Amino acid sequence: MKTENVDLLNTGLILVSFLFAYWLPFELFLFAYAVLGPLHYLTEINWIRDKKYFIASKLWIYLVVAAALLVSLPPLLRVFTPETYVDAEMVLFIINTLPPYFNACLFMSIMAAVAFTVFKSKSSQYAVLALGVVLAVLFHALPLYHLLVGVFLPTVIHVYLFTIMFMWYGNLKSKSRIGYFNIIFMFAIPFLIIFLSLNPFDYVLGDTTSTIYNDNKLLFLNAKISETMGLSEANSLAFEGNVFIKIQIFIAFAYTYHYLNWFSKTSVIGWHKKLTQKRSVTIALLWIGSVALYMYHYKIGFTLLLFLSFVHVFMEFPLNVISIRAVGKSFFTSKKS
Repeated sequence: MKTENVDLLNTGLILVSFLFAYWLPFELFLFAYAVLGPLHYLTEINWIRDKKYFIASKLWIYLVVAAALLVSLPPLLRVFTPETYVDAEMVLFIINTLPPYFNACLFMSIMAAVAFTVFKSKSSQYAVLALGVVLAVLFHALPLYHLLVGVFLPTVIHVYLFTIMFMWYGNLKSKSRIGYFNIIFMFAIPFLIIFLSLNPFDYVLGDTTSTIYNDNKLLFLNAKISETMGLSEANSLAFEGNVFIKIQIFIAFAYTYHYLNWFSKTSVIGWHKKLTQKRSVTIALLWIGSVALYMYHYKIGFTLLLFLSFVHVFMEFPLNVISIRAVGKSFFTSKKS
C-alpha cells in the first residue's frame, strides 16, 4: 500500500475513533484495551525485538524486564495474594509503600533510552544513567514528578503524544500533505472535544461497565487529568457531568487510535515481515488467551497483562526518543534555513 493511501486510511481511522469515542466513550475504551491492546503489545514487542530494541546495549532489555516486573508487582499482589497473607508485613510494604518509589523505574527507563540512543560512548551513557539516579532521588519529593512519570507517561503521553511524534517522525521521510494533515488533526482533537455539545444523560452506564471501571480504578486517570486542568479535585469526580465524559472521550479516542495506527502501518513499517509461522501461531494463541481472560473477569485480565503492557511501554522508549529527536532536529533545521 502506498504511503499516501496509508495516510488517507489513517485520516479515516482518526475520524472513526473520534466518532465512536463520542458515541460510546466508556465501552469503546474497555473494548480497545482488552481486544486491540494485547495484540498490539505482542506484535510490537516482536517487531522491536527484531529491530534489536533500537539499542546496541544488551543491558537495556534486562533493565526493561526488571522495571516492568517491579511496576506491575504491587497490583498483582493486591489481587492475587490470599486473604490469609494480607496482614503479612512484606506484602503490605510492597503494595502500599513501594509503588511511588517504583516510578523511578519509569524515569530511569526513559533516561536509559536517552543514554543508549543519543550517546555512543559507554562513559557518556553511564554518566546519563548516574544523572538519572540523582534526579530520581531529588524529584521523588515533587508531586509533579509522580504525576507526570507515574500517571501520565505510561498512559496519555504514551498513547497520544508519543503517537503523534511517531506519525511526525514517519512523515519526515514521506513529506505527505495528508500525513501532516493527520498530525494537525490529532493535535486538534482535544480542542474539538472541549467544544463538544453533549447531554450527560445520554451516557448512562450499565452496572457491568460501572463495576469494571470501579474495580480497576480506571476513574483514577480521568480524575488526575481533571485535577491537573484545575477542573475538579481528584476525589470529587464521578460518573457524571460534562467534564468527566469529555475526558473519557479523549481517553477512549487516544487509546483506540493508538492501537489502530499501529495496525494500519503494517505495509509502511513492515512489522509483519518477521512474523514466522511459529511466531504468528504463538502470538495468536497468546492474544486469544488474553482476550479470554478479559471476558472471564476483566480485573484478572487487566492485572495479569499489566506486565506485558508495561514491557511494551518501556521497550518503545528508545523509538520515542529517536522520534522526538528527529522531529526536533527537523524543526530547528527548517527554522534555521
